[in-house]
Amino acid sequence: MSLRRFTLIGGGALALTAALLLALLGRGARKEPERPALAPSPPAQSSAEPREGLAMRNLGFRLLGRSDPEQVKAGMQALTEAAARGDVEAELSLGRIHLAGIPTVPKDVTRAREHFLRAESSRHPSAAYFLGVMSQNGQGVKADPREAARWFEIAAERGSPDATFLLANAYRAGAGVPKDDKKAIELYEKAGELEHAPALQTLAMAYLHGELGLERDEAEYRRYMMEAEHALQHRPIPP
Repeated sequence: MSLRRFTLIGGGALALTAALLLALLGRGARKEPERPALAPSPPAQSSAEPREGLAMRNLGFRLLGRSDPEQVKAGMQALTEAAARGDVEAELSLGRIHLAGIPTVPKDVTRAREHFLRAESSRHPSAAYFLGVMSQNGQGVKADPREAARWFEIAAERGSPDATFLLANAYRAGAGVPKDDKKAIELYEKAGELEHAPALQTLAMAYLHGELGLERDEAEYRRYMMEAEHALQHRPIPP
């Protein structure tokens, strides 16, 4: 991608940023071993993403796959620029990176939560899912099962199978919500319809052992296990 294209896209400020990033990208012609890029989850409203943010996000992922710490740093700068331009996927990716940490970027749960909160304003299911996980685990905020369940419900309503599964677990355990086996089963089934293998395995084991108020049923156990095996081969993109 040429510097001229970046100039046409974003003007002077973007050109300066692109010049720095492209210079880093072009350091040395030698081929380096690359780490897998941190792939974004499916965008909630990709058609509305500004072109400038999308270009910077793509460049950021390209740089994050490099082994040179300076190029990785430049990749983070590109993602930050993309997020500032309204790219929700870049905002989410910054949250994921700070939540887990990578060799050249230390873990920072406070910053991760800030990124997820900004991304949540666009109603992206992954943002609400991660806010639920952080509330559940006490990351960047005091552990609060009720708040975790609230975020999981929001993400589940937006179509997140992982959040639907965790919300089912909450109803099964009575963590942050009233204990309700019937509601848990409904949610496990909903997650299973979205090919969430752990939800299908949970239902299989419930039928095998007579849990969640279900009668033992080996036929249903086998059916759900077969569906779980199928789901493992068609795993949905993680949040």
